[in-house]
Amino acid sequence: MLKTKGRINTWSQTAFAHEHAALILDLAGEAIITIDDGDVIRSWNRAAETLFGYTAAEVVGRPLAVLLPPERLAAGELAMLRRLVRERGVVHGFETERVAKDGRIVKASTTWSELVDADGRSIGCCCVIRDVGAQLVLVHQLYESEKLAALRAMAAGFAHEIGNPLAGVLALLQLVERRTHESETRERLIEARGGILRLGRIIRELSDFTRGDGGTTPIDLNEVLRAAVALAKYAHREAPVAVSIDTDPRVRPLLGGRNRLLQACLHIVMNAYDAMSDTGGRLDVRSVQGENEVVLRFEDSGRGMAPEVVARIFDPFFTTKPAGSGTGLGLFVCQRIVAEEFRGRIDVETGPGRGACFIVTLPVRARTVPDGSSQSPADAS
Repeated sequence: MLKTKGRINTWSQTAFAHEHAALILDLAGEAIITIDDGDVIRSWNRAAETLFGYTAAEVVGRPLAVLLPPERLAAGELAMLRRLVRERGVVHGFETERVAKDGRIVKASTTWSELVDADGRSIGCCCVIRDVGAQLVLVHQLYESEKLAALRAMAAGFAHEIGNPLAGVLALLQLVERRTHESETRERLIEARGGILRLGRIIRELSDFTRGDGGTTPIDLNEVLRAAVALAKYAHREAPVAVSIDTDPRVRPLLGGRNRLLQACLHIVMNAYDAMSDTGGRLDVRSVQGENEVVLRFEDSGRGMAPEVVARIFDPFFTTKPAGSGTGLGLFVCQRIVAEEFRGRIDVETGPGRGACFIVTLPVRARTVPDGSSQSPADAS
């Protein structure tokens, strides 16, 4: 009788332990999967459902290979992990990739532990999978922020140390050029002056990159667009480009540095002119008020850009313009102004031979005004 009672108690305790172990696994914050000796999935917790999009009913009984990218499966990753688990008992922090139900690639850190039965025989593995994609993004953002801070410091020093002597050299070249009557010498001096002027443009753009706008005020975005178009037209009076501007009257004022935003818009418009300087074309500039953002569109009918060019157009000192006509800093500075000062972004839609459309998206967000109250750009006047 006592043995029977003891068996009942033992059974109850075991069932209780299994029930609560399953509950704990289900409530865990990281994906936990168990597989048998044949790499078949035997359990799947809620965090795994959230991370990969599969329900337990969809994957339990299927091979673990369903989560592996084909190249990693072909490279024998599962067999390698199995071998390491047999040798060590546990594998910590193995960096890899997994595939979610919707085809999304998950950057993952995995820990594999051997599962054994009461006799010590291996019956499978427990896999803990942690999504490190967001963490990698944060690390990249921190790295970019530190790199940008170093670049700002270098640019400020460069602009200060080089700018003043450069202006002196340019003045002397102009003086000598006016006093020289030999045509060949004058041509060489003109070439030298052109080189100095190009260096001067680099210095000015570096200075713009390191200098703030000097104040935050309500910005009339439509006025900024009209000013950018007017300035570009003046600089390209002879260019065979037809320009149209369509401003949305619903666009609300946005708090920020007006001159910096004008600088960004003007450079995009000037780039559009440059893309159509040979063949001519059309430039359409528009503003659109959305629910939570303002969109500025600059669409030209120029030659467009190949994907490999688009991938680099915001890199510092990258340019496709002829030598001496571009610094490669303009779009880099534009992107930084939009991203850092307005928390916005610049997207590009283009392709070889089909023009380009630069889309500047500026979020409408609450800002603190000088009197200490919180105000939305929609309320600014």
